[in-house]
Amino acid sequence: MKLKGLILVVTALAANIGITNAEQVSTPSVGTPLGTKITQVDRTQSLEVMPYMESKVMGETELSYAVMSRAKKTFDEQMLEHRDAESRMHAYIEEHNSKIKSVPQRDLIKNPYTREEIEKQIVDAINFRESIKYPINDKEYYNHIDVDKVNDLSGFPKKIPSFAKQVDIHLKPPKAIEDGRYIQVSFTGKPSELKPYIQDAENHAKVVITKGEAERVSIKPYENVKTNYRKYLSTILPEEWIEVTNTYNNMYQYKVALSNENIKQKVDHELSNQMNNKMGLDLEQDSSQLSSDKVLSNNENKALQKKYLGYYSYKEVNRPFEAGYTFYIFKFDYLYNSFTVAGMAVNPERTRVIYFLHTVQ
Repeated sequence: MKLKGLILVVTALAANIGITNAEQVSTPSVGTPLGTKITQVDRTQSLEVMPYMESKVMGETELSYAVMSRAKKTFDEQMLEHRDAESRMHAYIEEHNSKIKSVPQRDLIKNPYTREEIEKQIVDAINFRESIKYPINDKEYYNHIDVDKVNDLSGFPKKIPSFAKQVDIHLKPPKAIEDGRYIQVSFTGKPSELKPYIQDAENHAKVVITKGEAERVSIKPYENVKTNYRKYLSTILPEEWIEVTNTYNNMYQYKVALSNENIKQKVDHELSNQMNNKMGLDLEQDSSQLSSDKVLSNNENKALQKKYLGYYSYKEVNRPFEAGYTFYIFKFDYLYNSFTVAGMAVNPERTRVIYFLHTVQ
């Protein structure tokens, strides 16, 4: 039986990486040396910042995870690093494929798959495909998170504090193939309660800036990249933060996909293929056949999420960052024509903090 597996995709590196997708902006009139934190922008001049700038704190603190610092590199050094990573990925794929090819093909005539074997593989595949649609925004989940299983929580709090109100979390689900390009942890509190967290963020930050000021600060991906190719910091900061509602995400499609009728139909289909030596599961057909119109009750969705997901996933609402928010930027990495920014935003009243990891092309 030929089963579909996860496909590893290698990103091709263009010869002019770092330039093809970069936005042309004017040459900054003021350069910022390494180790100098930007805490205020001169309203009459532009500045440039680099991914390898250093923050005050290099390790973990009592409140937050360590912020990993990137080494200063030239364009050519970065290209060699990317090509080395690509070579390792190619080697891994070749090893993976060779292992698959070395496994003897199963003789479906002499040793056919049983109904139970087929059903298990179908159910496992549906569980994987459906579960990655549901983000994690459960406060209790975050407090027990395994940092090794979530890519980069630089500067994020280790725990949600007990005083926190209006906790809003958006994380990738455990079975997700990719990060989803946005991770968030947000909560409110009294200014006096949030003061240590804001101070911790300032210690980690390479840049402390408002959204308006960020329009005059450009990013320099490499030490020797051409000065007429830059991205403004304002273009890679997140535009919105996520507010989590009390309504559970609808599990209707998930429930129908795992219904006895649907599973039986799929198993019967694959058994028929096996008899004709044409075995091959095609799970992509499900989503077009299932209706998403029906909305289950909140209690039913909660029970199904506990059963199938193992965590709770709620509907979310996007809220725009207002002009008065201050951004504390922990890191801004550049890789494969993408900028990744980690930081914390604070509202003007200093009663809400929003930690984010944001990736843009």
